[in-house]
Amino acid sequence: MNNIPEFIQRELIGPYGNDTLKKISEIIRYYHIYDNGARFEVEEVDGFIPSKVHSKLIKQLIDRQARFLFGKTPEFKVDCDKANCTNESLEKECQDYINKILIDNKFSSKLIKGARDCFIGGKVAIKLHVDNDGNIKIMFVPADGFVYETDIDDTDKLQQIIFFYTMKDDAERSKQKIWIQKYYMENGYCYLSEKITDGYGKTLEWEGTKENYKTLLTQIPATVVVNDGLSGDIDGESDVKTIMAEDSWYNKMRSANLDTMRKSMNQIIYFSGVRKDAYKSFINAPNAVWDLPADPTLDGTTPTVGTIENTFSYSDAFKDTLSEIKTNMYGVLGIPDISLESMKSIITSGKALKAIYWPLIERCEEKMTEWRPALEWLSKIIIHLAESYESVRKKYNFYPKNKEIKIIIENQYPLPEDENEERQIDMQEVSMQVRSKLSYIKKWGGSDKKGLTEDLAKQELNQIITEARALEDNYSGDM
Repeated sequence: MNNIPEFIQRELIGPYGNDTLKKISEIIRYYHIYDNGARFEVEEVDGFIPSKVHSKLIKQLIDRQARFLFGKTPEFKVDCDKANCTNESLEKECQDYINKILIDNKFSSKLIKGARDCFIGGKVAIKLHVDNDGNIKIMFVPADGFVYETDIDDTDKLQQIIFFYTMKDDAERSKQKIWIQKYYMENGYCYLSEKITDGYGKTLEWEGTKENYKTLLTQIPATVVVNDGLSGDIDGESDVKTIMAEDSWYNKMRSANLDTMRKSMNQIIYFSGVRKDAYKSFINAPNAVWDLPADPTLDGTTPTVGTIENTFSYSDAFKDTLSEIKTNMYGVLGIPDISLESMKSIITSGKALKAIYWPLIERCEEKMTEWRPALEWLSKIIIHLAESYESVRKKYNFYPKNKEIKIIIENQYPLPEDENEERQIDMQEVSMQVRSKLSYIKKWGGSDKKGLTEDLAKQELNQIITEARALEDNYSGDM
């Protein structure tokens, strides 16, 4: 859908509406560049068709950034206020409830894809809804699939959001089918309007149509994650836009280099004093024998043939220029170049890798200042849905009782030494008595080092205590 229909535009008000609409066509262009590489011009000379090779380096960089940020899914840890939560099982019930919803929604996969959409389009929406059976569904919506409006005095407060996509496209607008869903706040409650229209905005008959439907929610079940940007920016910045100029030159130079090789990879054969009409009979093949008839207009001239070797004298300059462009693209996104060529003289120990990846870690930590609150919100809205809908409570057998629930989001980067260092730090905390042994066993006590449940961790701790007492008794008996 390349343009937002006029009837959706009319829904938008406020100072950010027009600017948001103008960006839709740009967002679509960014996705095209992500898929195909930046556009560049070539010139056709004397019938020679130039190469037009797209490296898709932008796609590689954005995918690598998303994998590093969320390749290991962040941990969602439930921490109940102990003053208001006397039953320890409530914390476990809430943790199990959140974990089940995330697993059922294949959240790990959706999160990486959502991060890519955010980096490409500058923003992404996280949206939830409850189906007729009480199942909670989580979706990530790309920037070209929604428009939204925030409070004039608070850009973090969502006032309304409109999701849309073309179900059926057609040259005739009357035959188009466009699904539209609008959430908005009024008098402290969230309202929903949902319909299918044609290209003119005429509502088509559909059993799911809703008009100003009052939900049981006190907030919109959606939030928007913005990529980079400045204060008050609700559009974010596209990483594609940041590096597409360099990508265009990178592709153009690589294509031009291929053309040079195509033109010059073979030896240049020259003839002197040979009759002009004889050239067509010369065959460039192994063991070929050429009869060189002399040009009669050049009396007494002996016909000769020879070759000229090609030298790529520009190769060093080409490599340096290409490397500089590539380095700048990597540097803008904070991504280290870990190709075999660039890493051949570097010792890749765990510490060295962390130092190499430090700019990317810094960039991802900056992005987490936006993603962490969004993921915390996601956890709390999941609980809010259980508070609001009986169908959800019955489906998941979860009945929220503690209002003082804190969700801690801990991000994890896929670096090899992180786990060992984290274990050592946790062991030091245990020895310094600022962390309980039970907490350590819950986190690390499994045979696969992935932790244990509360009950299994207590059993393991009791076994440790039993064995320690047995050793003490044996030692006392020997005395």
